[in-house]
Amino acid sequence: MASGPSGDVVPRPPEHVRCKNFGCNKYFDPRKADQTTCIFHKSPPVFHETAKYWACCPNQKAYDWEEFMKIPGCQRGKCTDVAKDKKFLGGTDIRAENAPKRLDDDVPADPRKKLDRLREGLISIGVSPDEFDRAWGRLGAKLGDLNLVANKMNQLFTEALSSMETDEINLPD
Repeated sequence: MASGPSGDVVPRPPEHVRCKNFGCNKYFDPRKADQTTCIFHKSPPVFHETAKYWACCPNQKAYDWEEFMKIPGCQRGKCTDVAKDKKFLGGTDIRAENAPKRLDDDVPADPRKKLDRLREGLISIGVSPDEFDRAWGRLGAKLGDLNLVANKMNQLFTEALSSMETDEINLPD
């Protein structure tokens, strides 16, 4: 409901919906969204301790709700009735965003570590550690490179799992 010039309540047309862009809150007809002008924030609001601000405008903080809602939008576009995934951010989000990142996260795993993890997994399901050690030792002697050994093990296990599907092992009883 909106207020008219004389303070009377003006009913909202039933086909109108509230814009889902951050900070807009205007009512509009979704069938005529291309005829709307929307001033909004591109990022969700942040509520951290007593501060309130828009993630895209971190230098404009407010400490009470009315002040926060008066922060002007930083983007222009069209109104939308499609809600965003993330509705707001809190302290946890801010800390995660600014957390230190390990430099070795994107480095491919060492082939020896891959083989060790595979060995641990196989032992946990009952495969003899000696059998695994003999198998990768023979492959290592034959191929001469641990990357090739890890790739060959991957290929062999993938083939074995695929053959289980074709041999009707996966059919329910």
